[in-house]
Amino acid sequence: MRDIAEIHERIVKAFASPASAEAGEPEVENIVPALGLRSREEPSAPANAFVAFFSRMAEWRRNRSAARFHRAWKEAEAASAAKSRQIATVVHEIRTPLNGILGMTHLLYQTKLTAEQQNYLSGIRQSGHALAQLVEDLLDYSTLEAGRFRLNNRAENLRHLIESVVEMLAPRAHEKRIEIAATVEADLPDLLDFDPARIRQVLFNVIGNAVKFTAEGGVLVRAFVEDDHVTIAVMDTGPGMTAEEQARIFGEFEQAGSAEARSGGTGLGLGIASRILTEFGGSLSVASRKGIGSTFTIRFPLCLAETAPSGGVARDQLLARSRVLLLAPDGPAAVATVSSIETLGGRCRHVSNPVDVQMLIDRAEAGSVPYTDLIVDHRLASDYANEKAHARLHRILLVNPEERASQPQDFFDAWLIRPLREKSLIDVLSGRLRGFGTRDTFGDNGPAPAAPVVERPAGGLDVLLGEDDPVNALLIRAVLGKAGHRVRLVEDFPALIDAALEEEPRTDLIVSDMHMPGGTVFDLLSALRAGGRQDTPLQVPVIVLTGEGRESARQEALLQGAARVLAKPVDPLKLLEEIRAVCAHRNERQQVR
Repeated sequence: MRDIAEIHERIVKAFASPASAEAGEPEVENIVPALGLRSREEPSAPANAFVAFFSRMAEWRRNRSAARFHRAWKEAEAASAAKSRQIATVVHEIRTPLNGILGMTHLLYQTKLTAEQQNYLSGIRQSGHALAQLVEDLLDYSTLEAGRFRLNNRAENLRHLIESVVEMLAPRAHEKRIEIAATVEADLPDLLDFDPARIRQVLFNVIGNAVKFTAEGGVLVRAFVEDDHVTIAVMDTGPGMTAEEQARIFGEFEQAGSAEARSGGTGLGLGIASRILTEFGGSLSVASRKGIGSTFTIRFPLCLAETAPSGGVARDQLLARSRVLLLAPDGPAAVATVSSIETLGGRCRHVSNPVDVQMLIDRAEAGSVPYTDLIVDHRLASDYANEKAHARLHRILLVNPEERASQPQDFFDAWLIRPLREKSLIDVLSGRLRGFGTRDTFGDNGPAPAAPVVERPAGGLDVLLGEDDPVNALLIRAVLGKAGHRVRLVEDFPALIDAALEEEPRTDLIVSDMHMPGGTVFDLLSALRAGGRQDTPLQVPVIVLTGEGRESARQEALLQGAARVLAKPVDPLKLLEEIRAVCAHRNERQQVR
């Protein structure tokens, strides 16, 4: 019994708290060595054997859990990186044949086709562009999921960016017989600091979504400054949304509207736009009523560009001498025209009934401020009486690019292409442009025009083409050949490098895919640098074509000396324009020398 009592007493002392110890006993710091080892300084007392054992067990479990967590984290990172590489590879493989499909339809459009064939070809082009947008959405989605999203801010004109996006979407809107227009308030500075590629993507997704779901009326885009933020409101007259649809519209793979409208996309566009704006420190919101329409509001912080010029004429005074009478149907186009004129300092009165035109002109003539300009929408031009009394006014025809060839020119001094560019509006109303032959009054939103004339030496450029895909090679050779250039095709990098370094025949320009058998485009760029030095210019300008979605690869090619890096699928007109710009820049440098 005595032995049992002693053991019980030892156990009680071992598990007793410090507070229960006698006040006179000094506290001793208990150092627990690693599992399986003994302290050299002081052997463990038998009474603390249980405490030491359980402490070491707890520490061992903690260490094992931390190791497992660290290992799982590393495995998750490796899996995410592998997934991103896999998606990038798939996107590259999709872009290559897609480039051939879109390019060949462009070439086919330039041949003689029946109306039925043009209709079929239009369907192919629309499907091809939808697939290209799907590829871009999937790539952006994977980039955001992997946490590799980065902003590349620089000084850019937001008004020009909005105008270009609206012009790109105008043919789609006009095909549906709806209007699309934009207006930018005078308080929005010309140059801002932001990522233009990402904001263009947001605008294209949001405005394109509004066009897709609008069957009647139109889409109006308004940009202004509000509470130190840039605000872009995209208002449409579409079917509107219920509260439940608004709550989920920004989710991934979520869509609203009819089954026919939903079939035109994946439901990723608005979700990606919302996440991009979050990276900007901004937001994307929606206000809608079923059967009325929707307003999507884009907001991001207002950051002035450091390179913004000082002085100059204020935008709200550019049309201070203009008083305009606008004859046009009610809708977004008329609202945007009136707003733009008044934003620039002019005055504008809108009427939708041709009968009211003469009365208003006579009334203004009797007053102190007569009208200076009369703008007539082409949809009301047939009802316009063309009174001789109006001859003293500067008469302007407002027309869709698709309709300009069929419109009368006898009764008008100039025309404007819808959707309006601010520069064209200023030039026409100020009297600098008064004829029909001036290119600046045209919008770049009509059907695909003929290939532009590329500035080149007599006899054309000698172009060395590196492309291992036969369809893409055929496409690029045809585009460059039609523009008057001579093309030599090489299908691997060793042969391309040898051909590029030959003195005869001379090479004016190299167009190369980023990846071909036998190496990468970086091998070519390194071989072309004189002496292999990083800071020396290339002997021949190089335009790189790539289906790779990594921004780092594009930046690396530019740092290595590439003149341009164009993403596949490449627009043939864009390729020719870039060739013209590269050659013009090279000629300027040679003249300076």
